[in-house]
Amino acid sequence: MESLKGRPAAVPFIHSIFFKLLICFLLLSIVPLTLAGLLTYSNVSDLLTRKLNKDASSVLEQHSKVLTFYLNDLIRMGEISNTSPTVSDFLKNKNYDTYLRSFLPLDQVFTGIHVIRPENAGITLVNERGYVYTYGYSLNREHSGFYRFNWIPQLPPLSMEHRLTPLHDRPYSNQEPQEQVFSYVQQVFSRDLKAKGLLIIDFKRDVLESLFQSSSFADSVPGETEIGLLITNRSGQLLYPQDTGRFRPEELQNLNQAERITDLSGNVYRLVTRTNNETGLILTGYFQEDKLYEPIHRIRNSVYWIILPSIAFCLLVSFYLSHRISGPIRYLQYLMGKVGRGEFYSLFKLKRKDEIGQLGLGFNHMVGKIKELIQLVYEEQSKKRDAEVTALQSQINPHFLYNTLESINSLARKRKEPQISKMIVLLGKLLRASISTFDTMIPIWRELEYAACYLELHQIRLKKPIQYSIDIDEEIRSLFTVKWIIQPIVENAVLHGLDPIASEEVSGRIEIKGWLEQDAVYLQVRDYGVGLDTTALKELRHNLEYHSEKLTKYGEKVGILNVQSRIRLHFGEAYGLSVDSAPQQGMNVTIKLPRRFANENK
Repeated sequence: MESLKGRPAAVPFIHSIFFKLLICFLLLSIVPLTLAGLLTYSNVSDLLTRKLNKDASSVLEQHSKVLTFYLNDLIRMGEISNTSPTVSDFLKNKNYDTYLRSFLPLDQVFTGIHVIRPENAGITLVNERGYVYTYGYSLNREHSGFYRFNWIPQLPPLSMEHRLTPLHDRPYSNQEPQEQVFSYVQQVFSRDLKAKGLLIIDFKRDVLESLFQSSSFADSVPGETEIGLLITNRSGQLLYPQDTGRFRPEELQNLNQAERITDLSGNVYRLVTRTNNETGLILTGYFQEDKLYEPIHRIRNSVYWIILPSIAFCLLVSFYLSHRISGPIRYLQYLMGKVGRGEFYSLFKLKRKDEIGQLGLGFNHMVGKIKELIQLVYEEQSKKRDAEVTALQSQINPHFLYNTLESINSLARKRKEPQISKMIVLLGKLLRASISTFDTMIPIWRELEYAACYLELHQIRLKKPIQYSIDIDEEIRSLFTVKWIIQPIVENAVLHGLDPIASEEVSGRIEIKGWLEQDAVYLQVRDYGVGLDTTALKELRHNLEYHSEKLTKYGEKVGILNVQSRIRLHFGEAYGLSVDSAPQQGMNVTIKLPRRFANENK
């Protein structure tokens, strides 16, 4: 192999064939293994999670039913109170002496009610005048304004709706004012519905513990942190268990919307939540994720130990194969660099029968063809130089024509023929404009000048001069456009629109207008001639839209079809001509151009 000294700059590593082959082999080997491990991990995790959710949901459903039974007992206590005549008389009472005499009858009523839930901490009945009856505890009358307590819920008027309150102390009790209880609160009404009051049944926190003492959540070993049960109200206040410092209070605020929770030690727990709509309590079972996913983590570690040796093996194989393939390609790259510097004698000499060998043969064939093409280009350039010399020599013809017209003009002035002289001057301007410049883009004011010269010639030619007007702002005049787009349209208007009606009595009229709309320039040429019938107008529109370039090239059309073809070749299909006409009403040709300035055409 030839020396690689002086070869082109090395390809960046990330673009090299070695790097690409390495990535391909790694993807082909690692991706399937990784996907298999991830799918196994995901399926086992999903299976375990679904089983956990199912079992936990079943337990929580049982607890929810227990709470529902408990609530039903409270509701039954409220219904018995609401139907009692003694309670009804108490609610309607407005006399203090009568209030004092009502204690004994009320004791008899609530003794029967108390049997339903004997574990309650006390029952309170309050009427609208503030009279308070208590059962099961001694009332502290200095703190008996129950309607002022913030834990009393706002119940809808004329409703027997009930609520469970959050935990609160009992300042209204003489025995245990600091004791934490939760209360069942319900509105009660007199039998004639003319008076109402509040029924309040207090229960201690350990009532919940007695309800769930046989639960699988409650059977954990003391100090156990893997599994447990939390009961909170809608405000996030913890009701069960009674004493726990495991979780932050803010973590308990949205248990019904969370999937995980972290304790003060940093352990993460998965949550299964169920809300009891009747009691408003939220039951949440929690499971420590580290313990739950320990078997899955072992599977994941096994997958890692399979993937890592595979990566090492693939690296070795990729390195070997990339070296075998990229070496000849780098050599071919070196030869191509020499060809790029003009050294066409270098050929690919490695004898290989694979695709790289075929690539080398193609390279050698390409070098031979390049030599032939260079020779052909050299010969063509010589012919072009000869053609340019011939074109320069032909420039004498326009100058000869200008000089001849000037001689005719001088002779006309000597013979005192001013119209002939004026026509020769105008014709000379048009001729000079058509062949004296090779610029494709010219200012619009110059296009208007060509059109004015052409119209001036026809004013002299016709028996009665043509009336014409050009109404275009200076801003539009300074913009640039393709050369010779207005004059051919004016010529078409004169020859085909005005000439058929021209006479000594009738004069034709042409109007040229222009305006701007956003980034487009509109130029309009309107004549008041014979116009076109519907068939001819339809054919002209069709040719303008679909056949302008073809008819211009092969049909030798040099009028408005030629203008349409050149505008679209320069600016695209969004620009060009549109026509409108009617018999004996003339024709209206509108040109749409892009707004082009001088610096855009350099």
